[in-house]
Amino acid sequence: MQATPLTCVFGVNIGLKGYEKMLNKIYQGIGGLKLDVSNWLVYLRGEVDPIVFIKKLYVARRYVELFRIDYGYEENPQGTRRPNSHFMRCCFELNTLEISWYKKIIGALKTIQGVSFTLDAQPAMGYPMAYLCGNIEIGVLMKMLVKTGIELSAMEYGVEYKDANLNPPPKKLEAPPANGTETQPTKDTVPPTPKVVSTSLTEHKQVIYKKPRGFRRLFCK
Repeated sequence: MQATPLTCVFGVNIGLKGYEKMLNKIYQGIGGLKLDVSNWLVYLRGEVDPIVFIKKLYVARRYVELFRIDYGYEENPQGTRRPNSHFMRCCFELNTLEISWYKKIIGALKTIQGVSFTLDAQPAMGYPMAYLCGNIEIGVLMKMLVKTGIELSAMEYGVEYKDANLNPPPKKLEAPPANGTETQPTKDTVPPTPKVVSTSLTEHKQVIYKKPRGFRRLFCK
């Protein structure tokens, strides 16, 4: 069975010394790595154990800010990813301002078999969310929730794959093809589009850029 690629979008704190070395550590060990860098945003795609990758992001948390991770969600999963009678699909809020969110996700991924997931850490509206699905016995699921402290927002259990309706949000931050050149983020990507405001009676207009949440003064000289 062909390995499932992982896609990720994250911001880089280029104001910190040594960020290049930390990025190199994140990239190491990713099979078929494809990158597209646009200003301080990195679009990444490759084959890697999602638990290993999330641990790398945790180590590099001073240098990077996560926006989104997508892993799995194939239309026709095979092998260990094939849903069985213990199939579960759930979603829960993910407070990325708390360091413990990494441990919660890793604890869930270690327990759920054939997992697919989306981490939407910077949604356009609402709270950061995690969307997971996979096979897990109900007793193991309950123990995992207690151990990790995850509070589910919604869950479906024991349903067929095509009948489940807890779908992850669309991939607004899909990585563009890696062509060796820098490209600008699309309209729906981060950072947000400029906001135009009137500053005088003559309708002189000034462009104000909103800074990404959590990265104050990081990209200003």
